Amino acid sequence: MAYVRHVAQTCPRRLLRGLASSARSWAVRRPFQQRNARRDDAFEPRLAPLVPSTAEPHVQAWVSDWEAAAGQADARAGIALLRSDVWDLPLRPDLVHRCVVAQHAALKQVHRAGKSRHEVRGGGRKPRPQKGTGKSRQGSIRAPQWRGGGVAFPRQRRDFAMSLPRRVVDAGTKVALSDKLRRSALLLVGRLALDEPKTSALLERLQRLGLSLPHTRAGGGHKAAARLAAQNIPGVSMCLAKDVSVLKLVSHSVLLLSLDGLRDLESRLGGPAPFPRRTWPPSAVLREWQAAN
Repeated sequence: MAYVRHVAQTCPRRLLRGLASSARSWAVRRPFQQRNARRDDAFEPRLAPLVPSTAEPHVQAWVSDWEAAAGQADARAGIALLRSDVWDLPLRPDLVHRCVVAQHAALKQVHRAGKSRHEVRGGGRKPRPQKGTGKSRQGSIRAPQWRGGGVAFPRQRRDFAMSLPRRVVDAGTKVALSDKLRRSALLLVGRLALDEPKTSALLERLQRLGLSLPHTRAGGGHKAAARLAAQNIPGVSMCLAKDVSVLKLVSHSVLLLSLDGLRDLESRLGGPAPFPRRTWPPSAVLREWQAAN
């Protein structure tokens, strides 16, 4: 009781009342419940880990015949084995969004720029003496208040590029490629080449593969003739495997890839990543993955 009397004598009464009320409220509160925050019952699902959905090291995909005859529509030439750590990852919109935002920021440019008082030519001499003239004090005729002077806060050219870790960019690319395969928006061909750069010949080949022309991306291993022929087709663009990005994959609905481009693209994205040291996936699947790799 002496200790209680001592606290009552030294602490204000309203502080003691506050301590008592907070103790009562803490006793009735549920565990992990935050005050003045989002309730615990509003559960947000956890993002899926970047591991393949299958324990097999490869997934299969059809290879279409680029040199098929005119009467054969979407002829099959064989089956290709794709790495599961590149083409069988779950959808991660957060990684794709980060990559797209960073690439849009890198493309942003400021073409107009003004000049400050230090960038305008002239104005190095003091226009009049500091005292004795009865006029205001001026140090340069290129100050913003002078005609012909610089701008007070000019627009400046700047770099809007955002730096992302390489592993984030590679993970976003793998997620975008996996989404193409999952939605059957990936077409593999043996080789992507034309004898001459004719737009009509490329249109005939694409229509023979069953492609709708708008928003088609052809990548990797193509020849110069095919690239020149694709320049005149709206919605169709070609690039090398080293130039494939998340923004290009998202902005095109179909991906046409040659086997050479497939090999270059998988080699660019590195070797298969091991499973993380977690309890996911189950131990049986983890053992199968370790045995296969």
